[in-house]
Amino acid sequence: MGPAFAAVGAGVAALLESTITSRYQIVGAQFQISLVFAIATTIVFGFEEGLAWAFVSGLCLDLFALRPLGSTVFALLIAVALVMATQPLLLRSRYAGCIAATLAVTPMFLIVSNITTGLLHPPAPSLHLTGLVASGVVNAAIAAVLSLLVIGIKRRAENRERVLWWR
Repeated sequence: MGPAFAAVGAGVAALLESTITSRYQIVGAQFQISLVFAIATTIVFGFEEGLAWAFVSGLCLDLFALRPLGSTVFALLIAVALVMATQPLLLRSRYAGCIAATLAVTPMFLIVSNITTGLLHPPAPSLHLTGLVASGVVNAAIAAVLSLLVIGIKRRAENRERVLWWR
């Protein structure tokens, strides 16, 4: 996957997040598909792809949801930076790493997103600890499903690039 493919996927994920998944909540937690894919892309494909995913999906989310421009971009870039800082710990098992990183980074993402939106926009409601934990658990469950998809795409790309030496 290159940064261009990550940018296209990020736009589609942001569109899905702002239209379809924003209507559904589990235990008061909203799905953060762009965040989950940004984390999984960073762990599986690397920093450049994760950075492209975070920037494009954040920009699209800001435009689609009419948020202050740059607030979601900043929060997603912070999330990708946190994942990149802990990547040596997460590389042993990409699947478990995606789930663990999503569980840990989601509350931080929501706090940073709330702060930046609050600074750039009228005051937002306060966040509660139960809502942060519920969001982390729900997004980790989504990561359990979506990281399999990202890992499968990576393996398929690796198999295509593999050249047989005897031919």
